[in-house]
Amino acid sequence: MRPARSNRSLFRNRLAAMCALLSLGLTSACGATAAAPTPTVPQPTAAAAAPVASPQRPPLASPVPSPAVAPTPSASTAAESDQTYTVQSGDTLLSIAEQFYGDGTKWRRIYDANKDVIGSDPDKLKLDMKLKIPPKES
Repeated sequence: MRPARSNRSLFRNRLAAMCALLSLGLTSACGATAAAPTPTVPQPTAAAAAPVASPQRPPLASPVPSPAVAPTPSASTAAESDQTYTVQSGDTLLSIAEQFYGDGTKWRRIYDANKDVIGSDPDKLKLDMKLKIPPKES
């Protein structure tokens, strides 16, 4: 039977072994005396094929303007005074006045020309509502 080792000597032996492994690992990681690592990616050979050119891309198409932005005239022979506008999502009389007159404070002109369509509340525009746009004042 072997004599029992003390816990302290067992700890010292394990610590010495761990230090030896650690120093061996650090030495090889730093490249001191360790052998060169085996490459994981094969080195290219002289017979490697030249890179293939990428295919030609078609030219980009220019975007098509949205029909919702442009005012819709009511007839082909209509004068500027007969312009109409179809209400889109998010439109307000202020935004429509800015679009046609360049000034949102002129919303009242559009409202006065369309009271019969809009009703008593100028904030109650409905989608696809057709509004008459009075001509721009000079």
